[in-house]
Amino acid sequence: MTFKKSLLIATVLFAAAPAMADEFSIGAGAVFNESPYKGYNENVFAVPLMHYEGEHFYVRQATGGWIVWKDAKNELSLTASWMPLHFDPDDNDDSAMKQLDERKASAMLGGAYYRHESWGSLKLAIAADAMDESGGVVGEMSYFRPFRMARLTLTPSVGVFYYDESFNDYYYGVSQKESRRSGLKQYNAGETVTPYVGVAAKYPLTQNLSLNASAVYTVLPDDVKNSPMIDRDDSFALMTGLSWRF
Repeated sequence: MTFKKSLLIATVLFAAAPAMADEFSIGAGAVFNESPYKGYNENVFAVPLMHYEGEHFYVRQATGGWIVWKDAKNELSLTASWMPLHFDPDDNDDSAMKQLDERKASAMLGGAYYRHESWGSLKLAIAADAMDESGGVVGEMSYFRPFRMARLTLTPSVGVFYYDESFNDYYYGVSQKESRRSGLKQYNAGETVTPYVGVAAKYPLTQNLSLNASAVYTVLPDDVKNSPMIDRDDSFALMTGLSWRF
């Protein structure tokens, strides 16, 4: 498992809890995850944790945002993010998967909108591949609500990710040339809507040091799980870590 892929999973784990970190915090954590790609056996790895909230700018894990409009209930921002989904055949243990081409990470440019109400918060986001690796577009629609119980804060979330055909075909498709080399069937992936549920927890140990934990369960859509590169129907990731507030 590469650092780029581990950062992607950390991003997903924190995507539904943007208000849980303090104004500026950094830290480190460990993630347990079973990759949907065949041939990956490394399930536990380290990830960095970073969060900054300013008046006009924020960093929420792998996404930076410039706030163009904000009031008590609304936030609209332009975003630049790192989409480190990455497949390296040299890191894979499956003989057929080793014959496939590399799928590279990319930067994404887009926008995000948050609506905060007493019953919870809604997030709408969309971004396009700025480096033209996949040439794809991704989106997210989610709901989350923090529950504060003494010192512990729990934030359950539910949402969907949208990935267009170009994105999915780049990361999960198998070309005719790859099929001839590897023996895997040729495959073209279409656009997908991927549902997920999650929960994040934060518990301050001291005034500056906090314990963080997150879990996300994702159901893989047919156009992903039917790929010959994939051997799972779902995905589960669990993160625990410590962060220091400055």
